[in-house]
Amino acid sequence: MSASRSQSLEVKLENLLEPTLGEKGVELVELNISGNARRYVLRLFVDRPEGISIGECAQLSRHLADVLDTHDPITGEYVLEVSSPGLTRPLKSTRDFERAIGKAVRLITRSGPVHTGKIEAVDDGELTVEVDGEPLKVAVSDVSKANLHFEI
Repeated sequence: MSASRSQSLEVKLENLLEPTLGEKGVELVELNISGNARRYVLRLFVDRPEGISIGECAQLSRHLADVLDTHDPITGEYVLEVSSPGLTRPLKSTRDFERAIGKAVRLITRSGPVHTGKIEAVDDGELTVEVDGEPLKVAVSDVSKANLHFEI
């Protein structure tokens, strides 16, 4: 599938599925489409502030499959996977960073340094992260990779 076709299908699917997700109090964290015209794999990573269980993902999968079967936006066969993004989920958008305020994160900046700390604030495209007790300002655009950080 071409990148532009995949992107337009992603937007179409997001618009189709968001109302059902919203009704269930669930937020779409990420949507991935892979495979080819013979068989696509549609992966949805969903979450809610209090977290989401495997059983809730299975139940949500059935609801979303009904929506997809009714509207039939995908030509050909597909497999639908609905899961939680996990404890160390990636943070990609400003909205992801805002949801992570007060939580530990691991950031890799484009200039190379890796920082682990707690997100204190997100303002005008800039993160304030407490690293070793000191506030550190990092532009969201300078973050090449970010994940929630969880230590056992």
